[in-house]
Amino acid sequence: MIYRQITIDIKNAVCVIAPITAKEYCEFVPKSLPIFENYSYYFLLDRQLKYKAPNIDHPRLYAALKTLFGESTTAYDDYKCSFGYQFLLKIKRKDKKSEYTLNFTDVKGGISFMFRKILTTSEELEKHKDRNILHEPMENDFSKDEMEYFMTWFMFYLEGFMQSFERRYNKEFARSLDYCFMIYGYRDNRFFLYQYENQDEFYAAKSRILKRGDIPFNHVKANL
Repeated sequence: MIYRQITIDIKNAVCVIAPITAKEYCEFVPKSLPIFENYSYYFLLDRQLKYKAPNIDHPRLYAALKTLFGESTTAYDDYKCSFGYQFLLKIKRKDKKSEYTLNFTDVKGGISFMFRKILTTSEELEKHKDRNILHEPMENDFSKDEMEYFMTWFMFYLEGFMQSFERRYNKEFARSLDYCFMIYGYRDNRFFLYQYENQDEFYAAKSRILKRGDIPFNHVKANL
């Protein structure tokens, strides 16, 4: 496992991204502002990935995340998603610094980037007393364009990593995405993905995996 911290240039700033635990993420929530998700860009990014990186399917995506950042945390909806990863983003500009959290999941089989702006000063905390209101990206802090650049970079970073590492990958796992009747993973030296026609077939397949017990199934970081 690598559990790496990564530094990237996002146009006019430098962003340092590091994985955090679900507990740490939850501790940031009361002192942070949720940012509207960019659903229209998810669609465009999905089209880019299908055209430029068709091999980055669910099992390979999770293998990349697992190798770089460890098992999924517990902070995800285990019906609509099959994993959840949380990160702390530190953004540095010439004249200011800011911090965000990122919750990266695969809601309903797609990708989801939920950013939250961390309030670091007493003035910010006083100004934003209701922290449940969704906010537009802040242009002079972490702009919409910079978020789109980051999301694209992140997905192609994972794709590029797996492309170079796939021949050496050897950790067996299986995960389920109940919403899509999907089970995917890595077993017997190959990646696999099965999508079932109905709920009965899907739950029967889950039951067989659990009964066999010979492969880590939906493993998460303990208590994190």
